[in-house]
Amino acid sequence: MGPKLLFVCTGNTCRSPLAEGMARAMFGDLVQVSSAGIDAWDGDKVSTHVVKILKEQNVDISQYGARRVSDELMADADWIIPMTQAQEEGLKHRFPQCIHKIRRLGDWGDEKRDVLDPWMGSLELYRQTAQEIRELLSNLKRKILTGNESTEKKA
Repeated sequence: MGPKLLFVCTGNTCRSPLAEGMARAMFGDLVQVSSAGIDAWDGDKVSTHVVKILKEQNVDISQYGARRVSDELMADADWIIPMTQAQEEGLKHRFPQCIHKIRRLGDWGDEKRDVLDPWMGSLELYRQTAQEIRELLSNLKRKILTGNESTEKKA
């Protein structure tokens, strides 16, 4: 089993479960993926739009329940991948022992950007978010699977 990736957003009902499901489909058994939310309510249902989009990719996340970021989840992950710069900064402040392994999803390629929250938006907005996440996951996959990224602390 490859590295453990933890995708993080605000409520763990839109972006991070979308990234988790898409990464499962894209990476297969090459990595272990999970997700959590900074301000998640444990057990909240994932957005119905996320369920629909992932179902179209043969990924069933319909029984997924949101969970809050915890010390244990952070310690267990090889990479913690938030959706925005603000989330990255917040996680680094809250979990200083994990600074070396926190990097925003939009920072794995040449183009640096946040993945905006589609919460309460239309299915089309969620599809746009899914396409953006797919592109950013391709960058992540290229970096991680070629061994160009390591969480080892530089001396």
